[in-house]
Amino acid sequence: MSDDRFGGGGDNDQDPRAICDFKITGQDMYWGAWSRYYTGIFRANMVLQNIDKPTWDSDAQKGNAQAQALFLRAMFYFDLSRMFGDVPLITEAKPMNIPRTPAEQTYAQIASDLKQAIELFPSTPYSSASYSEMGRANKWNAEALMARVFLFYTGYYETATLPLVGGGSIAKADVITWLEDCRDNSGYMLMPNFRRLWPYSICQAPASDSTYKYLTVHPTQPWYGETGANAETMYALKFSTYASWGTSIYYSNQMDLFYGWRRYNYSSFMGDGWGMGTVNKQLWDAWPDGDLRKRASITYVNDPDEGVSTTYALGTDVHDKQMDETGYWQKKYRPINVYKKAANDWHNYSVDAYGLTAKNFQLDNMQDIVLIRYADVLLMHSELTQTTAGINKVRERAGLADTASYTFADLQSERRFELAFEGQRYYDLLRWTGKSHLADLETLLNGENGTPTFNNGVWGVKKGVEFRAITGGFLQIPNKEIALSQGVLVQTPGWETGTAPVYSLSFK
Repeated sequence: MSDDRFGGGGDNDQDPRAICDFKITGQDMYWGAWSRYYTGIFRANMVLQNIDKPTWDSDAQKGNAQAQALFLRAMFYFDLSRMFGDVPLITEAKPMNIPRTPAEQTYAQIASDLKQAIELFPSTPYSSASYSEMGRANKWNAEALMARVFLFYTGYYETATLPLVGGGSIAKADVITWLEDCRDNSGYMLMPNFRRLWPYSICQAPASDSTYKYLTVHPTQPWYGETGANAETMYALKFSTYASWGTSIYYSNQMDLFYGWRRYNYSSFMGDGWGMGTVNKQLWDAWPDGDLRKRASITYVNDPDEGVSTTYALGTDVHDKQMDETGYWQKKYRPINVYKKAANDWHNYSVDAYGLTAKNFQLDNMQDIVLIRYADVLLMHSELTQTTAGINKVRERAGLADTASYTFADLQSERRFELAFEGQRYYDLLRWTGKSHLADLETLLNGENGTPTFNNGVWGVKKGVEFRAITGGFLQIPNKEIALSQGVLVQTPGWETGTAPVYSLSFK
């Protein structure tokens, strides 16, 4: 939904383009997300209301389990609140039919859960030996998430503090203290090489018998990986080798699959996928060439340093009815292949790394989705303190000169470039705009209209983006939930049946 990417996909993949264009394909298109989040909340509630029933080995063991459940409930409600605005706040594991809860109350619960989690979690620093815990929350994750919640709530809702349940509030100074605790005591750190954070850097010896040309032009050591060497990953969504059509494809990283290009050439470092999330050329043009993160984050298919075969044929080969084609693709999260000379075989790196018995481009992606990265901690600290220390550490890694003094514009640019394609941009835009100035965001996002793209091989212009301030920047609640509530739950303003814009294949 941000200004940096389009929906893409094939001509029959309407949902991603509808999301990009702030339209709908049906009255229940977000039911999957809504129901899964509330399933997670129910499970967290079940743990919390029964926390005293087991016999625990120690108070610390109990406190850690309780803190993880509090963290998860806070994270789920934060995601729901950023997506849908006011949502029903349920803190008991029992059936309830209640209306939308005012944001102030929900965020008070989120903040209170995180504060309690911070107090319950042990202050155990990260070490390479503890990588198996990356998929579980800890104190430092809670401190970082608290900062993210504080920045969004105070920015979007235009207030100075974050409320707590039962009165009281969290102030900026409190959040800064937590971030500094995370910075000074967590053991997490900014890793030296930005390129090595992402799996494409594995595409060289010893993992591959052929080297991705970009890594020849910009030599770097192989990927840090996901088994402890990367102390920048703070909290990640993990995947397993259990994905199959008989269990669930979601054991694998389906986001990577979404973002691979459509039927270009499986014999390539950049693997096949469903062609979603094409990159807006406006981002490429705004990104200074001297910033190594630009080409470390984006593949332009006609860049000779990328080594993309001329058979890609931008604009003339439709790549299985590819839509929103720009020639620019992000490469942080996408299928990555390696080559084995003895077998003359290309396959996803996960086949070797995780012992998969057969290759299947729709199931093989095992890359972690990193939900909290230490670079974000540094940038949030700079934003809250209006100082340059965090910004400059991030810039120095990117080969850029220090900025002499803090400016909000510099902070905005650093977040856009450092965290590109990591799920933060749209919510940054919402909070930086504030709910009383959403007309400004409407102008920004609707400025994507007219950006030239190929659609099924036809050169045209970007479909009509229709961000509408009346929605608050939020999504449509599934109408089946409203019907189930018998009218207790009401629709997000601007998304009522009959008034919401419906996606079509027509172009402006």
